[in-house]
Amino acid sequence: MMHPLLPDQASQSSPILNTTPVNNLRGIACMVSAGLFLVTTDAITKWLVPHYPAGQILFIQGSLISLIAILCMRTRGESPLAAPRWRPHIYRGVLYVIGAFAFLIALRYLAFAEVIAIAFAGPMFMTLLGKIFLGEQVGWHRLGAVLVGFVGVLFVIQPTGDALHWAVVLPLIVALSDAIRDLVTRQMATGESNFRVVFSTAAILATGGLLTAVAGWNELRPEDLLWFALSSCTFVIAHFLMVEAYRHGQLAAIAPFRYIQIIWAILAGWLIWGEMPSTAVFTGIGIICASGIYIAWREALARRGA
Repeated sequence: MMHPLLPDQASQSSPILNTTPVNNLRGIACMVSAGLFLVTTDAITKWLVPHYPAGQILFIQGSLISLIAILCMRTRGESPLAAPRWRPHIYRGVLYVIGAFAFLIALRYLAFAEVIAIAFAGPMFMTLLGKIFLGEQVGWHRLGAVLVGFVGVLFVIQPTGDALHWAVVLPLIVALSDAIRDLVTRQMATGESNFRVVFSTAAILATGGLLTAVAGWNELRPEDLLWFALSSCTFVIAHFLMVEAYRHGQLAAIAPFRYIQIIWAILAGWLIWGEMPSTAVFTGIGIICASGIYIAWREALARRGA
């Protein structure tokens, strides 16, 4: 469940969010903190992966996140079921389920930081899909950055190496599903409640996980209840901080700091599992980050000139 249930584009485009005075330093602090909480969520999930099937994990986390979202909406006087259009909610929820399953299975076989780094190819896919399906204007600068970014992905997965694992395709599925999900979110009603998006997506995630119960689940260990609850809470906190980052900061200023999440992931992988990326993987991660930052910068310039 690496990525927030509400994408950056939706947060940035909301007219309600744009009325807040710009404070880039606060926005950057929120973005860096959001990355830390997201990595905490993913690290807890990776810790749980050896003990439970992916569907069981997603059902429990999705149910808890749905409950938290409902409580947050209650305090704001919002109704979880008052969406003006439910079809986009269903589409993005299904796409999130696909990405979440791929992410959890990848965590079972691949190094923590590598999974997250490859999944950060999402902005590259989104740039291409936006041009192909939405007719967005994408210049040669961004197309070149996308190409360079995919070269970085190749460095991480090392397709010619002896240690190539079939699971490297899973983070790419995560990135692609996230990109399509964000395109769907762009079509949602303007001003849609952030927490309603979280609720609907988490509820669909829990439903998708529940469908796997027929394959057999493991008995829930009492000590893991705390880890499930903690991972759900850190995920919602990360979502809130991500929204706050785009509420207070300018896109061009804070978007690059989203990639600090990869640094948190490298540190977590090293401290918890003793995983240290190779030189080639470090090179690929650097290329992916540089490409993503450049794409974000060019998109900010395009918006400014629009």
